[in-house]
Amino acid sequence: MRGSRRLTASILLAAICAPGTWLRTDVPQTMPTGIEFERIAAASETGTPQWSVAGVWHYTSKPSRYFGGFSALLPLGEGQLQAFSDRGARFTFGEPDLPGETAPQSRPEQIVELQRVAPEHAFDLWDIESVTRDPATRDYWLGFEGVHAIHRFSAASEIEDVRILDGEVDWYFNSGAEAMLRLDDGRFVIIPEGRAEALIYASDPVEGGAPTSVEFVSPAPEFAVTAAAQLPDGRVLLLMRDVVWGAPPFDGMLAIADAPPASPDTPWQAEVLFRFDGVIPAENYEGLATREMADGRVAVWVIADDNFSVQQRTLLVKLIFDPSAPLAN
Repeated sequence: MRGSRRLTASILLAAICAPGTWLRTDVPQTMPTGIEFERIAAASETGTPQWSVAGVWHYTSKPSRYFGGFSALLPLGEGQLQAFSDRGARFTFGEPDLPGETAPQSRPEQIVELQRVAPEHAFDLWDIESVTRDPATRDYWLGFEGVHAIHRFSAASEIEDVRILDGEVDWYFNSGAEAMLRLDDGRFVIIPEGRAEALIYASDPVEGGAPTSVEFVSPAPEFAVTAAAQLPDGRVLLLMRDVVWGAPPFDGMLAIADAPPASPDTPWQAEVLFRFDGVIPAENYEGLATREMADGRVAVWVIADDNFSVQQRTLLVKLIFDPSAPLAN
């Protein structure tokens, strides 16, 4: 009997600590202060051709509803990143490996703000899951979960147009536009959470127009796409996380695909490029940003959504992808 009670207690503890369930950090309804980061892993090789780790950093703040839960990541001007959260916050910060910087420390350029949305949706649009940007205008688009929506903002974060997708899609309330990408050719791609499809819009989706649905062929059915970014050569990099329910940690990887096909009859096939297991700390990685380096390599940043859980962390990882490096024999 004692063993049975112990097993039941263990199962209950795992359940309540799991992301999306009951036990989360008790946080005040105030903006975060005392944001700090600590480098927890140095540069290293990965054992995977073309890939290396530049560093891993752990970000913390004094308890706040608006720090953590980062599900989308955007590269800004040189040396800056911007993360968006499940609680409608926008975190702008300098890359932690900038020359002359040391960690851990607080940095004055780290700013957390609430993401303003169209006033008529002020109480509906807050769970941000994806982001993409037009490199020419610097306008950006956010994908929201719950009330499924795509919202466009100016480079200065001024409110522009919004499109509510409820009624157009059959996504569950707690799933939606998990990954969104504006391609170099002006098309937009949305990959819904847990679906074997990609929605392709011919242009800015908030301006109207129905999408084309293309079959998305995952390289690992037990993984789901959480973010996407386009590489300088036009291929699409896909951040993926395993979807087996349970307590963390989670497994993650990066996949790659050519740009989505023009024909709805042609499946969009991705393949595994780099697995995280045993290389970087296991976490709930949901945000992805890339930046081309002067030598032709690509800095690949990924950020973890801690789900405001006592068992998870806000980790930022910098990987280096060298597409010109030789593959192993």
